[in-house]
Amino acid sequence: MKAIAVLVLLLCNARLYAQECDCKKKFDSVHIYLRKNYVGFIDKVTPVTQQTYSALVTRLQLQAATIRGASHCMLLINRYLRFFRDQHLALEPEYTPVIEKITLSPAQLALLEKPAAGPVMGIYESDSMGKMALVKSPHGLRQYAAVVLQSPLPEWSPGDVVFELAAIAPDKYDLVNYNHQRVTLDTVTINKQRNGLEGLGWQKEGAGHRQPSREMPAFTDMPAATTFFRQVDDSTGYLRIGGFTAADFPITDSVLNANDEYLRKNPRLIIDIRDNGAGTDKLTERLRPLLYTQPVRIVGADFLATTDNIAAWSRILDQQSGQMPDEYLEQTRKAIHQGDGLQGRLVSMGPDENMILPAPLPAPAKVAVVVNNKCSNAAEQFLLEAVQSGKVKVYGTPTAGALDYSNVNEVKFTAPACIIRYPVTRSRRVAAGQGIDNKGIQPSMKLNFFAPGWLEEVVKQF
Repeated sequence: MKAIAVLVLLLCNARLYAQECDCKKKFDSVHIYLRKNYVGFIDKVTPVTQQTYSALVTRLQLQAATIRGASHCMLLINRYLRFFRDQHLALEPEYTPVIEKITLSPAQLALLEKPAAGPVMGIYESDSMGKMALVKSPHGLRQYAAVVLQSPLPEWSPGDVVFELAAIAPDKYDLVNYNHQRVTLDTVTINKQRNGLEGLGWQKEGAGHRQPSREMPAFTDMPAATTFFRQVDDSTGYLRIGGFTAADFPITDSVLNANDEYLRKNPRLIIDIRDNGAGTDKLTERLRPLLYTQPVRIVGADFLATTDNIAAWSRILDQQSGQMPDEYLEQTRKAIHQGDGLQGRLVSMGPDENMILPAPLPAPAKVAVVVNNKCSNAAEQFLLEAVQSGKVKVYGTPTAGALDYSNVNEVKFTAPACIIRYPVTRSRRVAAGQGIDNKGIQPSMKLNFFAPGWLEEVVKQF
């Protein structure tokens, strides 16, 4: 059975965990549930980190006992999740918030124009939202509140709080955003040199209209298509991959088929996989012959066997009947049910493999894979295979580092309604000390994508 570390399935757990509107009870229900079902817990809470973890839980429990507002409770739980530094562990509020109203006095507004206001407070404008005043307004976990002054949107009125900032470190803030009448959580850095609110579309009055930096395109006349092939010169081809998902595959497959002659005769090939994340290994299998020089080691994954995790995966397999090969569904079902009665044990989802192809293709003889810090999940799995080839060099920036823990389950809580997504499988790279989470896969040569001519630099160097 093939390793499935990157098949990020959304395993739907239908159980609802009803709680009173009590943040401490809410927080306790979350951390107890994750301690039992989150596969990363066994690696992240160790004898070395136990004291730090326990101190965090105690501190958050004390804070939670003082919190009555739903959004601040969500913020506190999100801070707990951040301890694990796992990009597949996430919180999504699902309730419609009650928007707070604040009446600002002329004196408060006048203060925003003085230098003493500092880098955070001020009048901000957004093309879509209108104008708001970011003022000091300590309440619960927050230090600042963004109050609407005027807005073209009918759902916003003067005095509405559109977002809140809660300090977590010098110059760094948790952001609770109420845009579109829903709650989203983010973090921003705000100081004299940088204002992270600009990335959310808010421009501070008097700061100048700085355009956010954008990566330079590979070509000045970039095609509209997200996946395409182009000859760079007589000996070099460029293949842009727009996505690794099953839905993207037919388009990519047709591009590969249409340009098969060029792909097999060019001595050099550039494969650009920037900005790609979740997906399946189907495209990796399709591209493998172009890269292959020697047997490829594919490391498998283990599944955390708990009653909830087994039930969730069983449901998704039932839903996938007729949409995925019966053999795959049956093998997966058999693998997870190895864990029946083994509460909290890791069970293998399949052995490690050596992938062997008949023979390397003579062309391309050299392959450059271009990556950036948004490459994760399926793109990183492709890269782990690619770097085992004698043909391949990696160019760009370190990848996101989000592959060690995958296959995401979700659990719903109520009062207030929210979803917590957490992974249930762990790559065996972790136990071997070869994990990449929060480190990423390092390039052979770094590129500055914000400077023109980076593609020419790749052509020149490899």
